[in-house]
Amino acid sequence: MTTPTIPQVESWKPLTLVTAGEAMKSAGIALTDCLAEVDLAVDKSASTWRGDASAAASMRAVSEVLTASASKRATDIVGDALISQGQTIDASRSVIVNTRDAAVDRHGMSVGLDGTVSSPTVPGTDGDVLRLVLQGRLDRQAADFQVSLKENLAYCGSALTALKSAVDGGLADLEQHGGPGGTSLGSVELSGEDGKEIGTQIRDAVDDGEPIPADVLAELIEDLRATGVEPAQLEAYLNGDTATIPASTQQYLKEFYNTAGVDGFSAASQQLQSQGQAGQQAAASLANGVLVLSNEKVGTGRDADGNLTGAGSYENLPQDMRDLISTRPSRGIDGLDSNAMTYPGAGPIMDDQKNFVEGQTKLFDALALAEAGNEPGTKMSTELIRQGMHAASIDAHGGALPFSNEPVDNPGHAETLEKAIELGSRNTDGVRAILTGEGGPDILGSEYHADTAVMPLLQRDDGTAMASLTDWIPREAHSTAPEGTPEYENSVRAGSAARGLAEILASTESSDGTNNYTTLLSGEGKIGEGTAGQVAEALAPFVGDMTGMTSDLTQTHGFGDFGGSEDFGGGPVEPLRVFTILDSEDQSSQIINGTALAESLRMDRMFATTGYSNLGDQAYRLQWLVDHGLSTEMDQRVHDGLDQQDAAEARNSKFTAAWTAGQIVAGGMGPGGIAVAAGSEFLKPYVLSVDDLDSPLAREIAFDSSQFGFDGEGGKYVASDWGSADYRRFNILDALVHNGAIDINDVPDVYKSESGESLLSYSDVAKAFSESGGTDGFLANQSAMRLIADGGISDLDEYTRNATGDGQQHALELTVRPLGNNPSSAEILQWLASDDSSSDPKNKWPWKILG
Repeated sequence: MTTPTIPQVESWKPLTLVTAGEAMKSAGIALTDCLAEVDLAVDKSASTWRGDASAAASMRAVSEVLTASASKRATDIVGDALISQGQTIDASRSVIVNTRDAAVDRHGMSVGLDGTVSSPTVPGTDGDVLRLVLQGRLDRQAADFQVSLKENLAYCGSALTALKSAVDGGLADLEQHGGPGGTSLGSVELSGEDGKEIGTQIRDAVDDGEPIPADVLAELIEDLRATGVEPAQLEAYLNGDTATIPASTQQYLKEFYNTAGVDGFSAASQQLQSQGQAGQQAAASLANGVLVLSNEKVGTGRDADGNLTGAGSYENLPQDMRDLISTRPSRGIDGLDSNAMTYPGAGPIMDDQKNFVEGQTKLFDALALAEAGNEPGTKMSTELIRQGMHAASIDAHGGALPFSNEPVDNPGHAETLEKAIELGSRNTDGVRAILTGEGGPDILGSEYHADTAVMPLLQRDDGTAMASLTDWIPREAHSTAPEGTPEYENSVRAGSAARGLAEILASTESSDGTNNYTTLLSGEGKIGEGTAGQVAEALAPFVGDMTGMTSDLTQTHGFGDFGGSEDFGGGPVEPLRVFTILDSEDQSSQIINGTALAESLRMDRMFATTGYSNLGDQAYRLQWLVDHGLSTEMDQRVHDGLDQQDAAEARNSKFTAAWTAGQIVAGGMGPGGIAVAAGSEFLKPYVLSVDDLDSPLAREIAFDSSQFGFDGEGGKYVASDWGSADYRRFNILDALVHNGAIDINDVPDVYKSESGESLLSYSDVAKAFSESGGTDGFLANQSAMRLIADGGISDLDEYTRNATGDGQQHALELTVRPLGNNPSSAEILQWLASDDSSSDPKNKWPWKILG
């Protein structure tokens, strides 16, 4: 049947189908009245349908036949179908309408009638790194919207097809067994024996090298339709809650998969995909079943206390399927996250490897068809991700077998790697276990070490796999929900996972002795270009946590204190290592530093709202991390042989890009910039989503490179002028004008536009001051300071002292350099790369800041 369009689905009222189906099954309502309701409901839902099947005519024919025969069995069949498919269509319709509205109204995208989504074009040139980042994020978000729309449009088409099929079945039943009576046949009754029987037929065909017979496939399609989860349980399952399926369904799936085996599963999937829409849906259901069967949150019932019984498990899957997912041969390479010497099989090793890779590729291709929202259990999740990371390790070693220099891996193995990690990453509990190493022996075993296993993934230039692993972290990072709520727990999970990722980067002595920090910073094993950007996106929401902010400021949870030589409070060495690594690539540098600078700016504006002068300490720490991360990375490049002048220019260029990104994140560059930022997956989860204490957003800040404080020759690096006391006082003045505490008419003219209705940017104000006489500038500045005081700010001087490093600057300088007078840059690099700097008593923030 032709897939409907968005306007067609929007015009439907599928709940009338549900109502009519329920009424049809109720004994107290006259059958003719029920059928009249069905007729009307179908007319309303399908009046705009255009396709190769006339569903409305078929269902109206049912009305006439059923009225004449009064068959209970047929009414049960049609009633169940109306309820089930009506609910399915209603759920998909809601998703379609909400997604379309979000894409168009909130993100400025174009949506076609068929669900095709186009993203807006970010202004700028192709040489603008930030523009490319933003455009890429918007394009990916548009692609996500499109996938959701087209999938749900297809679901609506499939549901209507299934409804027509049920109606046709009711008619056939009447023709064959006419007359009243009969039992309800609302769904196929499944059993373990049924699963074993059809699994045996499929396995026999595969073993004989023959295609699976058409009648067996047809029977499998019908059975798979009956394995679906009931609507209420499906909603719980898709929301991450526990859910139940009939014990008979679970037993059917277990027996089918075990009897058919992994070869039968893969062969059935391949053949089903060629059977049209119904076969493709069955192939997806076949994959869904594997994930459901492995999921510890899906059981077959509940005990008296409401706890799940008969829960899913990775052990429910057939052994040969688990072998392909979990076998990780060492292949003679030290340091791999391996659990076997070589591939399963009788040899020779080349044949065993070929058979393993082919079987694994087919399996992951079939599993990748699982519909969105279906996720593996936590154990299966970690096994899939570990297999993907193991494949990345093999790829890094050229794919050669022991005693051979010839790569033998399947050329498509990178795609297999990405599919394994994408599937595993659907379960965020599994991702957290992978990144933190905290999952217990039942999940990770006793030999798993996150600081070594994740490294090959970090070193890949292609960031696709890392995106699958971490994309969810910034989406769920921020939460204002109370403890114990799902939203809060999601935020804790995201923070914990991000903390694990940061610790992997900052480690100087991993489980296998590798210095991750120096490895990822420089040389052949450095962090991959595309992967670095994904890591920066994942860690950006937690830049405040890295400087010791409390959750009332960050609105993040679970990250905790990071680094430091004491048991609480964290320290600067480990965050500085993270920033330095991410500064080694342009995109990641722009993301992490732009977010940190925007957070530093937000402290100015929050001070204007709250009057808390200790926010200045946080403002300075964030800028300190940016400044010193860029300088440390520059020194490393010089140490690696890059010309000092070139390294300095690269550092200054990165700061300029970060400053620009910081203004966009904080809401600068005018309404257009705010719109792009708010609609971008890159920026939205970070600072713009933090709305604590009603702190105002920044307004437009003009771009003027003369204000950055870099000397003309690109020599000695000086922190940007925007972090100066004057700049922070200007931000506070601007915030007070915007929140109404100061009347703009009272502000000296040197601060205002020609119309007098808005403040100039800081760059323009600084230029105006330099062009005016010294006395005039002094008097204007004094007037502005009085206005700030009259606006309720009494601790301005203390705040600006804190925000420019008073009380912290000297202590932090001592933290990141060894003892002795005037250590060289090489000595400082060596110190930062050592475990001594981590454990040194000076590795702590100067004092604990309370939000």
